Amino acid sequence: MIRAFPPVDPSTLETGLKRLKLRRLRESLEEINELALREEPSYLDFVGYIVDQEVKAREETQRQKRLQAAKFPYHRTLDDFDFQFQTSLSRQTVLDLARLNWIERRENLILLGPPGVGKTHLAVALGIAAVDAGYRVIFTNVHDLVDRLYKALADDTVSQTINRLLRHDLIILDELGFVDLGASGSDHLFQLVARAYEKRSLIVTSNLDFSEWGDLFDKPATAAAVLDRLLHHAHVISLKGDSYRIRHRLTPPSQQVGT
Repeated sequence: MIRAFPPVDPSTLETGLKRLKLRRLRESLEEINELALREEPSYLDFVGYIVDQEVKAREETQRQKRLQAAKFPYHRTLDDFDFQFQTSLSRQTVLDLARLNWIERRENLILLGPPGVGKTHLAVALGIAAVDAGYRVIFTNVHDLVDRLYKALADDTVSQTINRLLRHDLIILDELGFVDLGASGSDHLFQLVARAYEKRSLIVTSNLDFSEWGDLFDKPATAAAVLDRLLHHAHVISLKGDSYRIRHRLTPPSQQVGT
């Protein structure tokens, strides 16, 4: 009689796990075997356990890939944010945004305020929360983006470059306002915002009030068109106060709070 469960040949098992790409199970096989011998689960519970472990491992691998692809300038979470220093921002407001319902609704988030008040930190932290939730996120400095799109004019790949950005669920545009956009930059940024309108979510950080955006773009009409699309479905947060970086530099080490 042929046995349904013949003795396991370690090399055959290793080969099979490789073919099935069950990396987590292959790497922790001995540990799982010892656990099963100790706890003696039912066969169904044992199968359920190893499937659950493999699913979690694959989800973590995908999360790491999304995190790397997002190109964040650093890793900061909402737990790292210093609400005691940034008193102009409600913790509850941030926690509501961290639920990410606004991304599901294809809404935007605009963060305004002077340098050093936490705009980029919040943008990165919410972006990482979105990555953790399974969303595709991309982070870019506005100046770098405009420069990349300008260079794309040479080989007529502007549209393809914008298309690649629009593959993401959340596009973070950091530091709008530090450099004038010029005619080309104004046009390209308008194209991105217009094509993302009601299809993708944007986070935009800027050191300028909306009333000053007319001077940033090549034409006031372009600024108005960008604002019209950005603000139609948007959450706007204005951060106030002194620069955290300057405060951190001037405060004695014994009195500093972790960033």
